[in-house]
Amino acid sequence: MITLSELGEKLGLPVVGDGALIVTGVSAPEAEEKRPGSICVVWDKRSPRMENMPPGVMMIGRPELFKPGMSGLASGDPRGVLPALLPLFAPPRTDKRGIHWAAAVAKGAHVSNAAWVGPMCVVEDGASIGNGARLLSSVFVGSGASIGDGTVIEPNVSIMQGVRIGKNCVVHANTAIGCDGFGFLPGPDGLVKIPQIGGVEVGDDVEIGACCAIDRGAIGDTVVGDGTKIDNHVQIGHNVKIGRHCVICAMSGIAGSSVVEDGVTIAVQVGVTDHARIGAGATLAGRAGVTNDVPPGLVVSGFPARPHGEAKRAQVLAMRLPELYERIRRLERLNKIEP
Repeated sequence: MITLSELGEKLGLPVVGDGALIVTGVSAPEAEEKRPGSICVVWDKRSPRMENMPPGVMMIGRPELFKPGMSGLASGDPRGVLPALLPLFAPPRTDKRGIHWAAAVAKGAHVSNAAWVGPMCVVEDGASIGNGARLLSSVFVGSGASIGDGTVIEPNVSIMQGVRIGKNCVVHANTAIGCDGFGFLPGPDGLVKIPQIGGVEVGDDVEIGACCAIDRGAIGDTVVGDGTKIDNHVQIGHNVKIGRHCVICAMSGIAGSSVVEDGVTIAVQVGVTDHARIGAGATLAGRAGVTNDVPPGLVVSGFPARPHGEAKRAQVLAMRLPELYERIRRLERLNKIEP
């Protein structure tokens, strides 16, 4: 239980209205039923306005959104409040330590006394689980792999041999890190597999979404830099090098040996060809098909990906193709030109 005034002190925000109100939770602005005592964070101008809110529901929003009789906290950047607000109302984190009786941990593995290895987990010989790391359940950690301090591995994740994951990372359910890359050569009797003898190195403070695949390198490592955030259903090929603080959105794929420099944003359903280099700070818009290098800071879209303004002009012209085709046919008929 926390009062609105106490919440304002924790978040460093001024109180609007009755600071003695009790805040019991957080509600989404678009929710049909908002619980009395909850607080809504309104940051998007398209979000429902608060005039029709039930009594007792509070708001964190820009000062001009407050109407007479409303209570809440005023903020010039309501969305920026979320990282500090939501943990105050999140379910408590488990403080379990040790190894569950239903886990299988090899004698040659090193598991910190402050780590948790949950039920049905398998930790192979030579693997290392750091201080405060948590393997929730049914996690496989291969031989020689290492999990850094404070990292959380959700259920059904496979971390193959030799993979190195840094500190304070989160790997969501059903992700596979360190499986073989897709490497084959044509031979007289069909495709010949190229052995994949490299590894995967994931930096600190990385978050990897559910159902992702990050392949090990053929020679050398696949690398994900510190602070990078990867959405669900992302494929990262062998020997890809991803820099620091990148954002990679859902259903995107990066083919082998490509380089993604620091601070790149890759939107949904983007495809990057092999051996491409994406310059620092570039943005690849949704469904872009990248077939060549992208200079630093450039925004590209379309297929093949090109500067965003150029791609938009091409799209407009493509929409006019039926009209232009009819005009050309009319001119051909007037001039008796055979098509």
